[in-house]
This record gives sequence, C-alpha cells and structure tokens, in this order.
Amino acid sequence: MGKKDDIKKKNLGSAKDAADAVKDKAEDILDAAADKAEEITDAVKDKAEEITDAVKDKAEDVIEAAEDTAEKAADAVKEKAEKLKDAAEDAAEDAEASEKKPKKHQRTPEAERERALNKVKRRKKLKYGTLATIITLVVIAAVVMVNVIVFKLDKRYNWNIDLTSKGVYQIDEQTADYLHQIKDDIRMVMLADEAQFDDYKELKVLSETLKRFETESNGKITLEYIDPTKHPEVQNLYLQNTNETATTGSVIVKCGELVRLVPYTDLLTIDSDYDYTTGQQKSETKFIGEQSLISAIIGVTDLHPVKVGLINKTGGQALYSQNEVYCYQRLSELLKKNNFETTDIDIANDEISSDYDFVILCSPCNDLTEAQVKKLSDYLNNDGKCGKSMVYFATPFVLTEQKNLGNFLAEWGVAVENAVVVETDENKGQIVNTSLQQLPMGGVPVVTYNPDALLNANYKPSAVPIVTPYHCSIRTLFEENSGRNTYPLLTTSETAAMMPLDATAESFSMDTAEKGVFNIAVETDMNFIAGGETFKSRLVTFGSPLFVDYFIGGSSTSYDNSNYFITLLNTMCGKDNVITIASKTLDPDKITITEAQAKLIRTITVFVFPAVVALIGILVYIRRRNR
Repeated sequence: MGKKDDIKKKNLGSAKDAADAVKDKAEDILDAAADKAEEITDAVKDKAEEITDAVKDKAEDVIEAAEDTAEKAADAVKEKAEKLKDAAEDAAEDAEASEKKPKKHQRTPEAERERALNKVKRRKKLKYGTLATIITLVVIAAVVMVNVIVFKLDKRYNWNIDLTSKGVYQIDEQTADYLHQIKDDIRMVMLADEAQFDDYKELKVLSETLKRFETESNGKITLEYIDPTKHPEVQNLYLQNTNETATTGSVIVKCGELVRLVPYTDLLTIDSDYDYTTGQQKSETKFIGEQSLISAIIGVTDLHPVKVGLINKTGGQALYSQNEVYCYQRLSELLKKNNFETTDIDIANDEISSDYDFVILCSPCNDLTEAQVKKLSDYLNNDGKCGKSMVYFATPFVLTEQKNLGNFLAEWGVAVENAVVVETDENKGQIVNTSLQQLPMGGVPVVTYNPDALLNANYKPSAVPIVTPYHCSIRTLFEENSGRNTYPLLTTSETAAMMPLDATAESFSMDTAEKGVFNIAVETDMNFIAGGETFKSRLVTFGSPLFVDYFIGGSSTSYDNSNYFITLLNTMCGKDNVITIASKTLDPDKITITEAQAKLIRTITVFVFPAVVALIGILVYIRRRNR
C-alpha cells in the first residue's frame, strides 16, 4: 500500500508542477496574445478609419449619381405615366364604345352572316381602294417624272411644235444646216427682259428663233437675256470697242473678240405699200431677224471678210444724184447685213487699192476724167494678174453724154442705152412702188436670169420675181474680143419696149416703140492664165441702181432682187456660207368656216363629247357595283 501511495504522491507532485508550468506558459501566451491583440486592434482601427473615409467619399459619389438617376427616372416615370394615362383614356373610350356594341353572344345568326358579308365587302373595298390609290400615286409620280424629263429635253432640244400656217416660229433649213456646222463658241445676248416675250407675238417670234438657234447649234451658241436699263454695264462688257450702243430690243452676237450688234430695226419691220387696185395704203409687220442674226453669226466667225470699195464720192461730194440716195442707202445695208466690209472711196482723191476684193461704181451723174477711168482700169488689170471685179450701176437720170466712162465700158464690150425698158404686156408687167414715187409709162418688166452665165450658177429662183423699174437697156458690143467675153445676166421678155429717157407721154407710143428682148444686167470677163490656173477680172453692169431700191431691195417677200444681187456678189468673190432667208409676215390670217363645218363642230362639242363622257361614267359605275 505504502509504495503505491508514494508513487501516487510522486505522480501528483509531477502533475502539479506540470500544471504550474502550463499555467505559466498560458499566462505568457495570454500576455503575448493581449499585446498582439492590442497591436491588431490599433491596426484594425487605423484601417477602419481609412475604409470609413473611402466609403464616405464613395457614398457621396453614389448619392450624387443616385440623385441624377432618380431625376431621370422621375422624368421617365412621368412621361410613362402620361402615356399610360393617354392609353387608359383610349382604353376607356374603347370600352365605352364596346359596351354600346352588341356582344358576340347577343348577335343573331342573320346578323352574323350580314357581318361576315360586310367584312368581305370591306376587304374588297380596301383591296381595290388600296390598289387604286397605289395606281394613282404611281401615275402621278410617272406624270411628274415625264414632265421633268420632257422639260429638260425641251430646254435642250426645243421640241415646240409650230402650228402656224406660215411657220413663223420655224427656222429655214439653210439656217439649221449652217448652225449644225458651227465650230466656234458664240454668245448671243438679247437686250431685254425675258418675261416681256410672252405678251407680244412679235417678240415671241424673236424669242423662239433665238431658242432654235441655241438648240440647232449643238451647244455652240449660248443665249442670255439682259435688260440694259437695269444693267447698263452691258455696254462696257460687250460693246466697249465698237461704235454701237446697247439699246433695248437689240441682240449682241459675240465670238472671241468679234462683236456684232443687230438692232431692233433689223429684226422686225413694218412694210408699207400702196395697193393700186384698192387705192389704199397697206402695211405688214414682218420678221426679218433670222437673216440678220445668221448674217451676224457668219460675221463674227468669218476671220477673212470680203472687202468692198464703194466709189460713191468725187471731190468730197456724192457721185450720184439725189434720186438715187435711197438706193445706195439700201445697198450699204445689204452689204453690211451680208458681212461685206465696205469702205467709201473718193474717185478724185483716193487710190483704188488692190486690197479690195471688188469695187462698186455708184452711177456717176457726171462723166469721169481720164485719170479716174485709168484708176478703174488699173484696178481691174491688177498688174496683169487680174483677179478683181467691179459692179457698175448706170443712171437713168442723166441725159448728157459721158464720153470717158463710155469709152471705158466699150473696152469691156457694153454700152448703156439712153432709154429705159418698159413692159407692154399687162399680163407680164407689174405695178411697183419705189422710193421715188414715180413709175415709167407701161408696166415694170419682170426679168429672167441666164442659167448659162457663170455668175448665175449659185442663184436659186424663188416664187417672187426680179423686177427692174426705170432701168436702162445694156447693149453688148461683142461676145468675145481680145480675151474679153460678154454674157447677159438678166433679160426682159420679148414684149418689152425701150422708152427714150427724154420721151414724154405725147411723144412716146407703145405701138411704135422698139420691142424685143433687152439686157438689164451684163457680165464681162477678162482672163489671165498663170501656172495652169486661170484668173478672171469681171465687170458687171446694171441698168439702174433702182435694182436695189429701198422698197424693192428691202422686200424679200415681194421681190427677189436682193437675193439675186447678194448671190451674184458672193459668187463673184468666191464667198462661202451664202444664206438668204425670206422675211415672215406676222399679221394674223383669218380662219373662215362654212355653215356645215360650224354645225358639225357644234354637234361634236355639245352632244357627242358629253354623251361619250356620260357613257364611260355609267360603265365604270356598273362595273364597280357588281364587284
């Protein structure tokens, strides 16, 4: 027992020591833990303070963002609430309407069948109505598109149709052919407000002609309208280097540095004439602008114009008599309009330069001196090279002999008779009014041209005649002599007669007068051959300057004198681009219909057209009702 107690005590002591050691160790651990806990607590406290500050900042940002979001949400909710309110109101209205309708289970079978039939009809109507609407929209769109396209094409190609009987809105085929060949850019400026052209027929014709010029030129001609009263700068812009003045109604034609002004008086004119059959003065408004405009275009594109010397003065005074003033006024206008560059020549003081392509001797009322005649001969001889031409107008108003001039003409095989030619056959002669208001006894001869003469090769006769009032007869002295040859150009009928210049009504009798075919114009040529090439000098003699009288030469619709004369000059100098356009009468034609035609028109418009429209309407109604 005792040993066991000792062992037990010993073990208890050891356990007590171990417990004390553990206790001490535990106290140490607790102390260390407490210290560590204090450190951790301080660190945690510091970290918590940092986190708190960061959370506070973040919370402030979140609060600001939340406030913005709340405002947006509130706006959205408000907008949604308004929509819901509107929807609720619509629903309430629908509900109210649906309450008024009989419910499905309340409809009878007959009502249901009627409702189904109505539904089918509504679908058909909707189908055809929609289709009709689509077709209508397509047609409207197509019409608008076609109108736009046609407008553009019409502006480019000018598809207007001229329905006038005289074709006043058309241009001549010669003009169109020439415009197709233009290679230079040309600007045409109409000095007027474009809006004015729709109010007056005369201006409408001019406007349409200008548009057709622009169209037929394939883009080479550009047209614009400028009112000179609103834009006075147009004078300096286009006409500063010319002597022309920009006036309303005129047309400026410009190509490069070359400019032509076509005045209004060269576009429209009023032709007055005395009708001997009625004893009344008659007048016609005529459009002459096409000829004037095409001549201006040729003028600005021709870099080498034909130069003409007008021998119309002697010692500073007019060479011709006062009876012939208006003839040479018209002659000057004709030459200018057809792009001949003219220069006045004083036969007493000026030399006749070889630079002139041809010269015109204007019916001297007094004889020329030998020195003056030599100037003419030297010019035509051209130092033995020939190649020059001259036109001579004799005068029927001089009774005295012109010896020197007569000798000059004799060398060229012609002589001017002291007698004028009249027509004895009243069916062939014409009554012609001239600027002199005087006519010879008998009728004015209508002459024919000689197609075998070289200078007549390019002349194309028109429907109007060539007349020769108060013309001297030209006698040919030979057909061929020393290299010179004579050819009649214009001749009278065989019923014509010669009336001496000094004849009076008492002394002259048609029955006893010399009758036959007489020459009114004669060509004489002289040849020079060099290097296998023939050069010609020509003299053309006319019996009177009244051939281009102011009224005769300015009326291309009544007489063909100006056309013949300009064609002859162009052929004589080898000039191309010869275009002669007749004027157009703008006075309206009266349309008359018979009683039968009036009755037919009345029946068609009053009965037939309304009946056709009514029938179409009935057929459409029946067809739609049966669908």
